Amino acid sequence: MLTREQTWKKLVELKAVQGEMPQGPWDLSEKNLNGAELNEADLRGSSLRGAQLIGTGLVGTYLHGADLSRADLSGANMVGAVLLMASFVEARLLNANLSNAELGGVDFSGANLKRANLSGAYLIGANLIGTSLQAAILYKTELSGADLSKADLNEADLTEAGCNGTNFTDATLQGANLSRGDFFSAKFRRAKLNGANLTDTNMSGSLLQGAHFKGANLDRVNLKGAIKLTLEQLTGVQSLKDVQLSPRLLKKLKLRSSDK
Repeated sequence: MLTREQTWKKLVELKAVQGEMPQGPWDLSEKNLNGAELNEADLRGSSLRGAQLIGTGLVGTYLHGADLSRADLSGANMVGAVLLMASFVEARLLNANLSNAELGGVDFSGANLKRANLSGAYLIGANLIGTSLQAAILYKTELSGADLSKADLNEADLTEAGCNGTNFTDATLQGANLSRGDFFSAKFRRAKLNGANLTDTNMSGSLLQGAHFKGANLDRVNLKGAIKLTLEQLTGVQSLKDVQLSPRLLKKLKLRSSDK
């Protein structure tokens, strides 16, 4: 990892800054750093509000507590970056690579992460309210305690994601792949899961009031202890093979099947 002095020298070479390195946080707001190589740089606490970072190399970069709100990081390579408690409010991260990044407590509210790669990333407690994650890759991503209410996760890949207690209230997950994910005690109130793949998913103890499952595959899903789940919500699902339900709901399902 680069020292603060080495990072400042790099920024001088890029003509993003000039003069002696200041004490305290750096103001890099609105700077054009498109395509720059800032891998393993130390930019902790810096302000990069509205900065242009399209295609920028930020592999392993230390951005703890940095302000990247309204910045454009489309196509940026941020593999393994440390971004704890950073702000990406209304930032653009289309096709960005954030795999294995440390994103605990990050604020992504209103950000655009369409087709971004977040596989293996750590997003515990992150704010993703109203975030666009359409067709994003969240394979084995840790999202426990995160807030994804009103987020767009259509066609997203959440295979084997860890989502204990995650809030998906009013989120859209149509056509998303949630297979083998752990959604214990997650909140799916009014979430749209139409056409989603939920095979082998653990949704025990989850809140499913008003959730939509039309065309979804619920094979071998664990729905024991699910809250506010009704038989009507399971009408029109693609498949329910070996689904695990509460005894009361399972009895109703068998009675409905016998009536057909």
